[in-house]
Amino acid sequence: MHWQCGELLVDADAVGESMRLHFSGRSLTLPHVESLTGARYADDAGNEFMRQGDGAILILAGGEQRDCTRGERASPWTEAAARGIAYRAVGSEPGWLVEVGSGDDPPLHALLDYGERTLDIAHATGISSTPGYGGELADGTDVVLRTKREPCRDGMSGEAFETSAELTVGGKAYRGCGAYLDDR
Repeated sequence: MHWQCGELLVDADAVGESMRLHFSGRSLTLPHVESLTGARYADDAGNEFMRQGDGAILILAGGEQRDCTRGERASPWTEAAARGIAYRAVGSEPGWLVEVGSGDDPPLHALLDYGERTLDIAHATGISSTPGYGGELADGTDVVLRTKREPCRDGMSGEAFETSAELTVGGKAYRGCGAYLDDR
């Protein structure tokens, strides 16, 4: 099932007596707990997903309650993982995203400046000095994606991620947050 929980797109799968949630490149499995008002799944960290009629409520790590409605679209993070994307990052001001495939020399695809620019590197290489990938565009412009495993919060949506990301194209740096999708 697909859910729209405020700004967050969440995919939910029942797994035995648990509910597995996929969002922002993360997976979270919550065990079923007794409830008088609906199907409730929660853990000791303060994460909770409760179905009530046609809607649901989501609380992440004891944060604010998000009201959820059924959605038609899967999370772009779930879709990217299904396409074999190993790492995905997004940022704002200006809006951008980057996706890196899997393998030793994966493809790197980026949409920059709210989709105005598209960059593709067929075979990115790993960076030895820091986790990330690099390559060169046909015009000779260097492209470097650096990732750092640290909590990162998107400034626009408030969404929490497992890594920070910096994409440098020539002399311009794009900063944002991301997740390794093959860690799921």
